[in-house]
Amino acid sequence: MSFNKLKQVYILTMSVCQLTAIISNCAFAEEGFKYDAKSRRDPFIPLISETGGYASDAYEASAIEDIRLEGIVWDDAKGSIAIINGEIAKEGDSLGSLKILKINKDSVIFDVNGESLKIELNKE
Repeated sequence: MSFNKLKQVYILTMSVCQLTAIISNCAFAEEGFKYDAKSRRDPFIPLISETGGYASDAYEASAIEDIRLEGIVWDDAKGSIAIINGEIAKEGDSLGSLKILKINKDSVIFDVNGESLKIELNKE
């Protein structure tokens, strides 16, 4: 095979490879990318909502086992807050599919699929 024929085959092969790469990239781009946060906060979810409030649903909690009650700031007059999974939350806020019904001095009561469940603050 002559050098020019070999060069033409090489160019054609490289062109086919480049075209295949472009087409496969387009196909993968349509599927979308799913980030695995590995039980940490997803950095692609904004901490501030479009309305300017704190986005309390940054963690997608779907079961009581997904909740880590880290602290409670008790204020009977102005309303208490709880620190849950590293987020500040108040009564009425939702964490994924769980809703905070009541914040007590040492516990938080959640609505989990219509059932009220209480998580005690670990005092250790």
